[in-house]
Order: sequence, then structure tokens, then C-alpha cells
Amino acid sequence: MTKLSYTLGMKVFACFIAVLSGITAFFDGIGIFLANSYDFYSSSLAELKLAHPYLDTGMLTKLYGMRGSLLPILVISLLLFAISVIYLLCAAGHRPDTDEIVPNLQDKIPLDLYFAIVCPILLAILFLILEGRNPLADTGALSFVVIGSIILAILGLATLLTCVTRLKLGRYFYQHTIAYQVIRFCWKMLAAVCSTIADAVKSISTTWKIAVAWLVISAFYTMGGFGAIVLSFALLLVFCSMASQMQELKNGGEALAKGNLNYKINTQRMFPLFRAHGKNLNSISKGFSIALEQKMKSEHLKTELITNVSHDIKTPLTSIINYVDLLKKENLDGQAAEYIEVLDRQSRRLKKLTEDLVEASKASTGNLKVQLAPTDMGELAAQAVAEYEEKLENAHLEAVINGGDTPLFAMVDGNLTWRVLSNLLSNACKYSQPYTRVYIDIKKEKDTVILSMKNISRDALNIPAEELMERFVRGDSSRHTEGSGLGLNIAQSLVGLQKGTFSLEIEGDLFKAFVAFPATEPPAPPAEEMPEEEMPTDALPMEDMPIEEMQEETEKGE
Repeated sequence: MTKLSYTLGMKVFACFIAVLSGITAFFDGIGIFLANSYDFYSSSLAELKLAHPYLDTGMLTKLYGMRGSLLPILVISLLLFAISVIYLLCAAGHRPDTDEIVPNLQDKIPLDLYFAIVCPILLAILFLILEGRNPLADTGALSFVVIGSIILAILGLATLLTCVTRLKLGRYFYQHTIAYQVIRFCWKMLAAVCSTIADAVKSISTTWKIAVAWLVISAFYTMGGFGAIVLSFALLLVFCSMASQMQELKNGGEALAKGNLNYKINTQRMFPLFRAHGKNLNSISKGFSIALEQKMKSEHLKTELITNVSHDIKTPLTSIINYVDLLKKENLDGQAAEYIEVLDRQSRRLKKLTEDLVEASKASTGNLKVQLAPTDMGELAAQAVAEYEEKLENAHLEAVINGGDTPLFAMVDGNLTWRVLSNLLSNACKYSQPYTRVYIDIKKEKDTVILSMKNISRDALNIPAEELMERFVRGDSSRHTEGSGLGLNIAQSLVGLQKGTFSLEIEGDLFKAFVAFPATEPPAPPAEEMPEEEMPTDALPMEDMPIEEMQEETEKGE
């Protein structure tokens, strides 16, 4: 079978042929039976003439005369019926656009409904035949047999096709039945009852109190009278109090889940069971608060340690760098000159590392002064690229800025944002594949200005993007390039201080960095100074006033 044969038009045509050939074969079979039973045919004509004296029976006589040609019609009808049904069985559940079995609308109807309609019609037709009633003599029975046979053929074919489709789908056959749903519901209810009994047995230390209370309540209701009324009122108060206490516990749990560790549940008027649960929730909140405080203290001590150590290293390191510079002026040659070059390179690398450590600690703790102002991101990116022009050329890279022609202003700190761009360009120079391009795209989406930087990595990036933003993590696992692994972490912290977002994406060897800041309007242009000839006399500067007026203004100021 090709996919073309599974089209809707072919299926509808095959259904029409199957129904038509099936009905034809059914009635043709009845005709052959009647034609070969002359006594039955004669009695039928006699009954018809007796019941309907004016009925023309010539058509029945002609049909009796055609009994010899009914057999070929029966064979052709059965052959067409078999071919169409086999095709429909193969095409059931298939569609031209997919190889999978796809249920259609009729397959979503519970299978029980099909059998609930088809079976009564089939039984009624069999009852008329087996009872011995003559359909030719009973017009009502004849009409029922004809109409019922047509309906039975259509619904029977639909039932057959949906059963085949459900069988191809596996469990779909029995899952979409009313009987399955009822049995499943009853099984769940039975499982819930058994589970409840098992839980009650496990929690016998609490459930026995409820069982005793239930027995007492049942005893009071059995006696009836005024005691039952008082007990009903008391139960109403108890249930209202329990609902209130459960609501309080629910609010406490929701507050704790949202991170509100200062929320405390009032357990003074709670029942003992609810009070114990409320105290446990309060203890959890207190424990989380202590753990969070200790973590913050640990982070603060870690940052302070890094800062202090960096400052302590910086002083002797400065002396080393200065003495190395003095040694370089001595014009040493040979091995001594090479040693001096190694000392100079490594000492400056250590100095850069200590500076990055101090900056990372300040950025992570927020100990940096932030001055937000409307800034043209395209102009800032162009300045950063111009600053790194020589380094980009040495790394055989070409920087391409897209979207910088139209001014896009964001609320940022120019110095901190320049440091972010500097770190990204520095990483591009260190880790990009030579003879490639570094793309810097600037665009505005709703109320946000997004700057993205893309470059092709020289080494395979077998590391998650989130891990790259951690401290001391570098893009090259061999760590043969100069770098501290703090650049992206510093950039993320600096962007966060400016109320922006910093994210990374890695697609194979393509590295993408995204920096987003709140968009803002361009700054208002400075007010133009009024020409001297249009300046009013009362607005003259002090040095242009007459001496008398200058003295008066001075006295007013005093």
C-alpha cells in the first residue's frame, strides 16, 4: 500500500463500496433462498393477496423469474465487499502525512457504545428471521429488516474499523471503554480505602483518639434528645476551630516555601496535634535562617580573605616589578636577559590576577559605586572595539558591529559597562579561532537594550555555559593561555550591579554572550545660552553691571 491509498477520499469510497456490496449480498442471498423455496414463495404471495387484495404482486413474480441471475450478482457483491473491507482494515489508523497510527474522532468514542447500538439491531433482525415471521407478508417487518440492515452495515463496518485501529494502538483498545473506566474507578476507590486503613493502623497513636471520639459521638446520637443538640453545636465549634488552625498551618507552609523565614505560626490556641506541627514549621524556619546567616557570613569572610590576601600580595609584588624594571635597564644579555623577561612576564601576570581578585570581590559584594546614566550602547561598543583594535589585529580577528548606527540608549554606568565589554573582548582575543570574525549585535526588544557578542572558539567548549561564569573557570581545559578565569564572573557581577542581566549560550564551537539593560530615552540636550544682545538688563553678569547696581546686589546678598 502506498501513502496515496490512505487518503480520506479513498477511505470514504471504500466504505461506500463495502456498505453497498454488503447490503446487496445480504438481500441477494435472501432472494436466492426465496427463489429456491417455491412453497415458501407461494405461501408468501397467498398471504400478501389475502392481506392486501389490491396489491400488485407482479414485481415479486418478476423477481422470482430472475432467480437464475441472482447467483452471479451475489458472487460479485461478495468479492467487492471482501476487497473493500481488506483495504479498510489495512488503512485503518493510517494517514498520508505520517507512518504512525493516529486515532480519529470515531476512535475516541467508547467502544461499549458501538456494541450497545449494533447488538440490539442484530438481535432484532435475527429474532424476526428465527421466529418464522414472513417479512414479505408483513410490511412492518420488511421495513424494519431493510432499514435495520442498512444501519447495521454502516455501524458494523465502523465498529470493525475502530476495533482494528485500537488493536494497532495496543492498550488504546480497552482504555477507551466505559467498562474500563468504571472498573478503574472502583479499583482506585478500593485502593484508597485500603490505603486509608493501612495509614490509620500505622498512625495508631493518633487515630485511636479519633476512633474513641467517634464512638462517643455515636453513643450520644443513639440516645438522641437534648444531648445530641448540644453535641452537634460543640462539634460545629470544634470543626470551625480545626479549619482555622489548618488554614494557619497552610499559610505558614506557603510563606516558608516562598522564602519568608521570618514568618511565625501562632500555636498558643491550637490543638496539641496541630501545635506540634506548627512548632516543627517554626523550627524549620529558624534552622533555615541560621543556615542562611552562616552561609552569608562564610561568603563575607571568604571575600574579605581574598581582598586582604590580594592587598598583602600587591605590596611586595609592586617591589618585584620595580626591581625587574631596574634590572632591564642594566642591559643584561644572554641567559640573564631571558630570565629577566620571564620574571617580568610572570610578575605582571600575577599583578593582573591580584587586581582581578580584588575587583571580583568588590563586584560580588556590591562595594562599587554605581552611577547610572543614559548611555549610547552602540557608541560604547565602538569605543571598546577601538581600544582593542591592536589586540584584535594581533589575534587575527575582525570585529563587526551590527545595529550601532541607530542610537540605542540604556540606563548604565559607562565605566562598569566598558569593563564588561573589555572582559568580553579580552576573552575573544584569547580564545577565538584566528582569522574569524567577532560579531557585536545591538538591538532593542520592548523596554530592553540587548548587546550580544559572538565568536568561534579555538578549543572545544566541553563545558556548560553556567559553569563558565563561575570563578577560576577558563574556556581552555589545558590552561595554556594567560587568564585568571575571573573575567566572565566579574562581568556578570558588574552587570547585576547595574540592574541588568548577563547570560551565555554555547552551540558547538560558537560562543555567545548576552548583556541586557533597561532601555531609556536619550538625555535632554543642554540649554542654549541666550545671546548677549537679547539678555535682559536684570540678568547681566556681575562684572558687566554698573558699580552702583553691583553694590546694591552685594548688599542684597548680605
